[in-house]
Amino acid sequence: MRLLGALLVLSLLPLPAQQQFRLPQPRPLSNRLSNSKTPIESKMLTLEAVLESVNKNYPPLRAALLERPLAEAEVLNQQGRFDLVLRSRLETQNFGFYQNERFDVSIDQPTTLWGATLFSGYSVSRGRYPDYDGKAVTNEAGQYRAGARVPLARDRAIDNRRADLGKARIGLRLADLSIDQQRLTILQSATRRYWDWVAAGRRLLIANTLLEVALGRDSILTEAVKIGALPQFEQLDNQRIVLQRRNNVVEARRSLENASIELSLFLRDDQGQPVVPDSDKLLPGFPDPAELTESQIFEDMTAALNRRPDVLRFMFQRNQIEIDKRLAQNQRLPNVDLFTEYLREIGSGPVKRGPNDLRVGILFDLPLQRRQATARLQNAEARLGQLAQRLQFQRDQVGADVKDAASAVRAAFERSQVLTQELQITRDVEAAERLRFELGDSTLFVLNLREQATAEAAVREANALADYFRAYASYELAIARALVPGAKPAFTSPVSTATP
Repeated sequence: MRLLGALLVLSLLPLPAQQQFRLPQPRPLSNRLSNSKTPIESKMLTLEAVLESVNKNYPPLRAALLERPLAEAEVLNQQGRFDLVLRSRLETQNFGFYQNERFDVSIDQPTTLWGATLFSGYSVSRGRYPDYDGKAVTNEAGQYRAGARVPLARDRAIDNRRADLGKARIGLRLADLSIDQQRLTILQSATRRYWDWVAAGRRLLIANTLLEVALGRDSILTEAVKIGALPQFEQLDNQRIVLQRRNNVVEARRSLENASIELSLFLRDDQGQPVVPDSDKLLPGFPDPAELTESQIFEDMTAALNRRPDVLRFMFQRNQIEIDKRLAQNQRLPNVDLFTEYLREIGSGPVKRGPNDLRVGILFDLPLQRRQATARLQNAEARLGQLAQRLQFQRDQVGADVKDAASAVRAAFERSQVLTQELQITRDVEAAERLRFELGDSTLFVLNLREQATAEAAVREANALADYFRAYASYELAIARALVPGAKPAFTSPVSTATP
C-alpha cells in the first residue's frame, strides 16, 4: 500500500520524457541493393569521405606510389644502354723518325632491331707513318666511313641489353601490383577503423540515453522523498544507478575518443595533417546489412583470381624468368656476326686505296663446352618450376581467403539478425516492466535490471553490426574490389562525400 501511495503521488508530478527509456533505433542509411536515399545532414562523415582522404593524402600510400617512379627510373637506366655514343681521339707522335698527328671521331648506335649496331666516323691524319700503319694514313680532306654489325645467331633474337630492358618494363607492372596490394590493405584498415568509430559512437549514445533515464527519474524520486511518499532508500538506490551509468558513459566516451584518434590517421586534410572527427559527425546508425549469395561469392572468387595482385605478381615474375631462359638459350648459340663497312677517301694525297671501298665479313666464335650458358638455362627452368607451384598454391590461397571471408560475413550477418530480434524483445519486456512499475507491481531495482538488459542488448547489436562491416571489409580485401575501376564501398551512404 505504501508503494501504491507513492506511485499515486508520483503520478501527479510532471514526468520528463527521459523517464520513458527508449534506445534510438538505428536509422538505415541505405541498402546496398537499393538506390533509395535517406535525407541526412551533409556534415556527417561517411566512409566514402574517409577512403577519398586515404587515396589523396595518406602518407604510407603516397610513399607506396613512389615505387612507380623508381621502376620508371630503372627502365630509363636500361634504355640508356642503347644511347648514341660519341667517341673522339687525337694523338700525335713526335721526336722520332716518324712524326705525325691523327684525329678520329665516331658515333655508335646500338639498336633493338636484331641486336644490330650502326656506326659512322671521320678521320684525318698528317705526317709520316711507317708502312705497317698504312691504314692510319688519309688524304688531305680525310676519310668518311659508315657501317653496321648484325648478329646472325647469338644475340639476334635477344641479348643482355634487350633482356634487361624487357625485365625492367615488366618491373613497371610489378611496381603497380605492389602499389595495388598496399592500397588494398590500407583501404581495408581504414574501413575497419571507420566502423569501429561508428560502433563506439553508438555505444556512447546508448550509455548517455541510459544515464538520462536515471537522471530524469532521480528528480522525481527526490520530490517523492521530500513529501514522504517514498523512503530515502529508493533515492539512494537510484543515485547508485546514476553513478554506475556515469561510469559507463566515461568508458564509452574514452572508447569513442580512441576510435576517433585511430581514424584520424586515415582522415587527413589537404596538407596531409590528421583530422580527428568530431562526435557530431557520427552517422545515426549502421546501414542495413545484406546477406551474401552463393552466386555472388562464385562470381567474386572468379574475379579475384584475375585481379588479386599477389596472383598477378607470380605471372609477371614468370615472364621475367622466361626472359632469363631465352637469354640462356641464346648464349648457347655460336657467335656469328655479319659486318659491313663503307669507306670514302676525300681529297688528294698519298693514299692508294679508294676513293670508295666496301668491306664485308663474318666473325665467328663458340665456347665449345658452354657450361655457363647451360647452368643459366638449368637455373631458369628450375625457377620456372618453383614459380608454377607457388602460383598454384597462391590461387588456392585466394579461393580459401574468399571462402573464409564470405563465411565470416555470413556468420556476422546471422548474428546481427539474431541480436536485432533480441533487442526488440528486450525492449518489449522493458516496456511491460515499466507498466508494472507504474501500477505498483514492480520495483525500481527490477526496472533498472530491465533497462540495463535493453542497453546491453543494444550494445551487443552495435558490436555485431560493427563485426559484420569489418568482416565485409575483409571480404572486399579478399576479392580486391577496390581495384575495380570506379569502385566504391559496397555499403554507400547518401550523404556528402566531401572530406571535412
